[in-house]
Amino acid sequence: MRVAFVTTDDLDALGTEDVDRPINEAAFAAAGIDLHHRPWTQPANWEDYDLVVIRSPWDYPERTPAFLAWLASVEHLPTLMNPAPIIRWNLDKRYLTELGDAGVSVVPTGYATSLHEVDELLADEANHLARRDTPAEVVVKPTISVGSRNTGRFAVEDPAARALAETILDSGGTVMIQPAIASVSRRGEVAAVVFDGAISHGLVKGPILDVGGRLLGGGYQEAVSATELSAGHRDVALRAVEEVRALAEQRGWVAPGEHLLYGRYDLVQLDDGSQALLEAELFEPSFFLQVDPGAPERLVQAVRRRALQVAGQR
Repeated sequence: MRVAFVTTDDLDALGTEDVDRPINEAAFAAAGIDLHHRPWTQPANWEDYDLVVIRSPWDYPERTPAFLAWLASVEHLPTLMNPAPIIRWNLDKRYLTELGDAGVSVVPTGYATSLHEVDELLADEANHLARRDTPAEVVVKPTISVGSRNTGRFAVEDPAARALAETILDSGGTVMIQPAIASVSRRGEVAAVVFDGAISHGLVKGPILDVGGRLLGGGYQEAVSATELSAGHRDVALRAVEEVRALAEQRGWVAPGEHLLYGRYDLVQLDDGSQALLEAELFEPSFFLQVDPGAPERLVQAVRRRALQVAGQR
């Protein structure tokens, strides 16, 4: 069995590391699966693989038109995971609106395509936060982004919040503004990693953003550790998993009853103590396999099952 994991051609230039890669290489080799990491930017015979799994194309925000063109070129492959329509939908974080409308608890989010709309959102947040016993802070970021790029946490009245929004708009992006969640600043985010519709493992990602648009420690560093998911975490994550599956099935993106091969669901605790979805990463999440000794094998088995399933349908 030959499997391709789709990546980018220069992770070093992005200042990031694919922490899953050496773990994947060892786990797939032990299972007798021939695993290849192939950059999406370089020519490849994608048809030669039993499964093509999009894993770490982390330069797509800077090369979105080219990435979408490549995606269209491989969309016909039944071996492509996750399916191309899901990736196009998930690439822009405005998908959160659809999940919220479907009943998933999501972090309150506003979107802006002009500075006037930015000003309105910031004013609304200032009024809302002024009525609560929490710091009046917001997070500003583009709807298409990865790794906290062009993302900042600000006091709501800080001119730098508007300046970052203007930078995003000037680059052709859409701005999203969320209240800064106090629990994230204290403890970080909890994530549920899901393979084939079932939760594989949970983890905690430590805080990254400092007030004023800075990154804690002066650079992008993810402090990750294992955690047991609470019932609240599981309920929100699995509700999101099911709503994503139902949406994809309704639109003909997956077969009836079929779950996505993988996803990571990032969760935060709101001020009222409930859990909410911050992000559903459905095509390029780090799985942080190092936090759970059984996670690499669960991924291997999910990939093997899906490759055999696809082969049986061809």
